[in-house]
Amino acid sequence: MLQRAVLILCPLCELEFEPKLTKTNICPNCLIAQMNITKDIDNDKEILFCRYCRRYQRPPWVLCERDSKELLAICLKKVIGLSEKTIIDTKFIFTEPSTKQIKLQITVQQEAMNGTYIQDSKILNFEEVYYQCEDCKREFTPHIWGACIQLRQRVNHKKSFFYLEQLILQHRMNQQMLKVESADDGMNFYFKQKNQALHMLEFIRSYLPIQVKESKEVYSFIKYTFVVDVPRICKDDLVILPHKLCHQLGGINRVQICYRVASSIQLIDPIKLKVSEISSEQYFKHDLDIRTMPLRENCDEFIVLDVEKIKPTKNDQSNPFFNTLCTVEIMKDNDPDYKQYQVRSHLGNFLQAGMTVQGFDLIKYNNELDEIHDKPELIIIRRKPEKNKKRKNQLKRLEVEEIQEKKNKKKEGYEEQQIEEFLEDIEQDKHLQEILNLQQVQNQE
Repeated sequence: MLQRAVLILCPLCELEFEPKLTKTNICPNCLIAQMNITKDIDNDKEILFCRYCRRYQRPPWVLCERDSKELLAICLKKVIGLSEKTIIDTKFIFTEPSTKQIKLQITVQQEAMNGTYIQDSKILNFEEVYYQCEDCKREFTPHIWGACIQLRQRVNHKKSFFYLEQLILQHRMNQQMLKVESADDGMNFYFKQKNQALHMLEFIRSYLPIQVKESKEVYSFIKYTFVVDVPRICKDDLVILPHKLCHQLGGINRVQICYRVASSIQLIDPIKLKVSEISSEQYFKHDLDIRTMPLRENCDEFIVLDVEKIKPTKNDQSNPFFNTLCTVEIMKDNDPDYKQYQVRSHLGNFLQAGMTVQGFDLIKYNNELDEIHDKPELIIIRRKPEKNKKRKNQLKRLEVEEIQEKKNKKKEGYEEQQIEEFLEDIEQDKHLQEILNLQQVQNQE
């Protein structure tokens, strides 16, 4: 025999219902009407906002606009009480940015009982709290940096740094630098983050052969330091290679002339006029055994008497100077004996009789170079620069902080002289002119 269901009256709506449905004396409809599913959702929250870079902290710090999906995700992540609810809809309520308030209307749904769902909306308030992010702290505090590149070259001139400086400005690589410092034998570049320094290292490596050593120091954050060594070999240097390296390069002569420094060191044999390359790995492996003679410190002057071009052969097709190879008859400047010498050169495109050229007189170094048998007596490097010449181009310079408080006037004058020499190199080298986009000096009439 079936039992009859027990019914009672709801005190609110006075309708009959089974008390076992709600286990209270209130009917399901009235019970649902009295439930508030949004009461456990936090109403007021703070969001950290950096007003210098316009980023919000998620973390990490993220750049996003007001009323954007990115800002919505940051706001919802800070709200407590949404784990048991389903978000149906969200939308921002417009507020003026000056109020530093963000209002978000959220609609949620939750199961009440026996498959019955309740849906309700609530407005959440978020306050923008100004806070300086770590990156901006480093930018506004001079001694705080994340990565440093210490670029070094152990030579008595700065041609390589002038060259790199023009490339940095041309490609706007200085925009991510916090500052640039001068240092003994080089420069220091400071960056906020390690990845910016790594990007700079790849840029330098594409133009110069380098060796990089990395180290790090741990403070409240990690500081990375990259010590970058640039080879001592520069353009127009006389290079004396060790036997082992000559064998690795195909049995070339030990005496070579550096005609260009790019991602590799490019050499030419002053006797055979054949070119070869030394990679950065090969150079730093034999660094201690390689000898260099800079032109500036060992310069001799010669007078050109006659120039005869050499007809190129099929084997010379791969030589970048195959159209400018020549035999030159010269004599030393101010030689009382007027002794004439015949040398070979790759500079046939501008050599003319009567011209004064600069190069190396290896006869003076017979005692030092006695162990080298296959070497020329004289070597031509370039034409002699004109004194007080008006330059067609001028260098752009980085804003460099001097580590020393007082700059030596003698050193400053020496640097200006080096700049003039570098500009002369550019005017004599079409390859450099193509790479460097120097500012033209306007002639004032």
